[in-house]
Amino acid sequence: MHKQPILLRRTGSSLPDTNAAIPIADETPGRRDSSHKRKLSGIPLDAEAIIQRASVQTSLEQIADEEEGSFCGDPDSLRTEQLVGGGGGGNNNNGPSSSMPEFSELFPDNQGGWSSLKSLLTSRAVTGTTLFVMAVTFVLLRPHSSTIEEGSGSNLNPAATGVIGGALNSNNNHNNNPQVGSKEITIGEEHQETVGAPMEHHVHEYNKIQFFDSPDKMKPIYSKGPILWDEEMGGLHMFENVCLTNNVDALRYRPDPDTGLRGLIYFTPDESIAKNSKRCVPCSNKQSMENWEDANKDRKVVGHKCGMTGLHAMFASSVGDWSDCIMEEDNTKLMEEWGQTQSPVNVSTIHFFQEPAFALQFDAYDNQKSLFDMLMTYLPHWDKFLGGSRGDGDNGGFPFSSVISHSLQGCLSHSHDWFCEILHQMYAFGEAKEIPWEDNENTLYCYRELYYNQVGYQRNLDHEGLVTREVFGEFREMLFRKFGLPRRRTVEDRLEELEYEKAQGKKNEGDENNADDADGEDDDNGTKIIFYDNKMSEQTVWNQMESLISKARGLEKYQNIKFVTQKDFNRLSVAQQARKFNEADAVIMAHGQHMANAIFAVDGTSFVEVGCKVESLIGNPRFMKLMDGKYKAVEKCTEGGDDGSVCVACNDDGDDGVKFTMTPGAFEKLIDDVVASLQQ
Repeated sequence: MHKQPILLRRTGSSLPDTNAAIPIADETPGRRDSSHKRKLSGIPLDAEAIIQRASVQTSLEQIADEEEGSFCGDPDSLRTEQLVGGGGGGNNNNGPSSSMPEFSELFPDNQGGWSSLKSLLTSRAVTGTTLFVMAVTFVLLRPHSSTIEEGSGSNLNPAATGVIGGALNSNNNHNNNPQVGSKEITIGEEHQETVGAPMEHHVHEYNKIQFFDSPDKMKPIYSKGPILWDEEMGGLHMFENVCLTNNVDALRYRPDPDTGLRGLIYFTPDESIAKNSKRCVPCSNKQSMENWEDANKDRKVVGHKCGMTGLHAMFASSVGDWSDCIMEEDNTKLMEEWGQTQSPVNVSTIHFFQEPAFALQFDAYDNQKSLFDMLMTYLPHWDKFLGGSRGDGDNGGFPFSSVISHSLQGCLSHSHDWFCEILHQMYAFGEAKEIPWEDNENTLYCYRELYYNQVGYQRNLDHEGLVTREVFGEFREMLFRKFGLPRRRTVEDRLEELEYEKAQGKKNEGDENNADDADGEDDDNGTKIIFYDNKMSEQTVWNQMESLISKARGLEKYQNIKFVTQKDFNRLSVAQQARKFNEADAVIMAHGQHMANAIFAVDGTSFVEVGCKVESLIGNPRFMKLMDGKYKAVEKCTEGGDDGSVCVACNDDGDDGVKFTMTPGAFEKLIDDVVASLQQ
């Protein structure tokens, strides 16, 4: 028996029968979330939701007059007729009819645009529309192919980023973008292909530093310099395309190790240099070399220029050439003999800094040497740079943007070393940042532009007119402010301050408490002498100093003198040391590096260094003139000398250092001389 197809009756009503079954191909009983995208009945996906929405609003919709006649019969019979395929309303067909209703029948025009709008506002319709718009937008905006321009390097590869020496060191491959001069990379929809990328494509660069994991990957560079930054001042030189090494033997020098010696690799294509087997050997450190062109006996041995004091020249055609040269047995032995063993030895990594850098070199074991060998050379340049910086309102006055200190790592960032603290407080390098470095024998540091402050150029202040009273006074005034020192620097300023205190005292004459305070201030204003025996040192020690002071305190003539002893300067911070010297009218101490704190003393202070042999940079008459100070050195008594002379008796303990003593008579005469100098 042939079954009639299940049909929806085409009526003129906008109210489909909600009880009519709509077959779904894979519908599961009790579930309405079919995974299929269409129904076999041909009814659109949203038909069922539309029917349900329409049935709820039956009472709200009007039926057209011409449709009322089609509902005059029994509703049940009408439904039966619809199910068996019978006609109604003049729509009977004898043959099979299509099961797909017309769009106009589902959404008749007699309801206007309101019904169509409602159909668009269903949840599924909104979702479908949104997905369609997103898909169209994605297709329109998605580039099907693109070309990466040459030289692109703005993106970093996170997988190739690491931390080296406490600072970010990125092995950045620029997302595999080639450098300038390489071929293009075309990105298709499925893959990315690089064609013909040159060697420099593998060079990683971050923060204007190029990183090479092999000397062979570094292009040949050729050095220039030295060029004087200011011909009128001298002392500050500029090099291009050079590398720095460390003298590891200098740290073993006895009794005076030194952290201020460097080697400079100078690259040249000169064939005569390439044929010189000693081209990579620096000259010995036994001779003073003020000028790059100076000739000395070592130059005849190595066959090349020796460099300058603190910076010994080595020559090569490339980094690989230098590394191979210093590994030759004869060269290694000669470098050891001269105390010029360099590090790194076997170079495997190179850091090539593209921005100007300043080479900070000083002896971290000796404050006096640091003060005179480095700072006295740099002060006139600092004053000029700082003036330019003030004018521009930024770091414009300083020609470099970074500082490298192989003498002491972290000198400008976190070190509490005496000299580093001075540099930090005086704003020595403006906004320049310190370059961290790796303490190993495989990484070489090279510089596109390097500034070298010549070590020892102004050790004895021989170049007059550079460190003037004005420049040195400005430097000290800044330190007085930064460290908050209580006493004013110049005699004029202190007299002005004293007059002010006297004026304030007259206003409080009737107050007994204030009178007591004034008496205390008078005591404080007595002559203060600081003593230091350096007992904590293994070198120069003043024995029995405290017993001499104890006897002197009992003498009537010294009742207005305050004898202050300091146990150990090494336990004091830089600010505490500065305050000790600032409060003193005179300083008498065993010969040593702590006398460098003289820069914190007020003008007119007397300084006395005691030892078996005193070689002091502080005692330079030119330096004392800058401070309006007085200086005296007390040394070993000569044989058969006058018993009344001020001298010391020495006891050489060999490796344990030198110890000395002083007679009470000599000590008393020393105090008398110091007090007399303060009254001049």
